[in-house]
Amino acid sequence: MEQVKKLKITVLSDNFTSTIIPPLIGEWGFSAYIEADQIRILYDVGNSGLPVLHNAKLLGIDLSKVDYVVLSHGHSDHTGGLGNKELLELLKRKTLIAHPSITEKKFLNWSRRLQYIGLPLTREELEKNFNLILTKKPLEFTKGVMFSGEVKRYGYKEYNSGLFKASEEGVEEDKLYDDIALFINTPRGLVILTGCGHSNILNIINYAKEVTGVDKIYAVLGGFHLLSSDDQHVKDVINKLSSQASKIAPSHCSGNLAKSLITKEQFIDFGVGKSFEILE
Repeated sequence: MEQVKKLKITVLSDNFTSTIIPPLIGEWGFSAYIEADQIRILYDVGNSGLPVLHNAKLLGIDLSKVDYVVLSHGHSDHTGGLGNKELLELLKRKTLIAHPSITEKKFLNWSRRLQYIGLPLTREELEKNFNLILTKKPLEFTKGVMFSGEVKRYGYKEYNSGLFKASEEGVEEDKLYDDIALFINTPRGLVILTGCGHSNILNIINYAKEVTGVDKIYAVLGGFHLLSSDDQHVKDVINKLSSQASKIAPSHCSGNLAKSLITKEQFIDFGVGKSFEILE
C-alpha cells in the first residue's frame, strides 16, 4: 500500500465543539474533511448537514472541491446531511463510496417504538446524484487511502443493541455490516478513521493490519461506540487500544469515560474545529 505524505483531517460535525473562535456549531453525528496529499475526501455528512455547511465556510473549506464522499454506515446521524438540499447540491456528481447495505431501511428501538434512522435518499437517488461505488471489499480508491469494506470480526463485541433493519421479508436485528472505516497509510504508520465503530474498534484495527499489510498503528480517530457500555468494558477496550496506537482521538459516540482513560500523551481532542495533521 502506498503512503500519504501530507495528511490533514478536520472535524466538521460532532457532538462537541472544540473552539471558541471561530464560533462553530455541533450536533449529534459526525463528519470529517480529509486532505490526503492533493485529494479531498468528505467522510460522513452529519445529521442535518447544517454544521457541515456552517463550519466549512468559517474554516475556509470549499466543499465543492471535494473529490470523494465516503459514508461510514447507513445511520442518519452520519448520512442525514444528504437530505440537505444546499449540501447535496455542493456534492453532486462527486464519487460516493459506501457498503452495499448503506441503503437498507434502518430503525432504532427507542422508548419501545421503532423509529427510522436510515439514509434520507433511495438507491436510485444516490445513483442520480453521485458516481456511486458500492463495495463490500477493501478499496484503495486513491493513493494511500483505503476504504475498509466490510470489517472482518475477530471475536470482539459488536455494538448493535436496539438496532434493526427492515426488508420485504420482515424486520431483523441489524448486524451493521455496512460499518466501514478508512485506513490511511503514512510514514508514521496507519491512521484509522471511524464513524461509529459499531463493529468494534479492536476488530477494525485487526482488519486494518490484515488488509493493508501494515502492522504499525499511529493514530485511531473517530467514534468508538462506547457511550452505552459498562465501565469495565470501556476500560478493557481503551487498555487494548492504548497498547496498539500512539495517538487516540475519540469523538461522537465514544463517551466521556473513554476519553478520560487515555493518557495525556496519547489523547487528541477531536471535536468540531479540531484538525489532526501529519506533515512529512
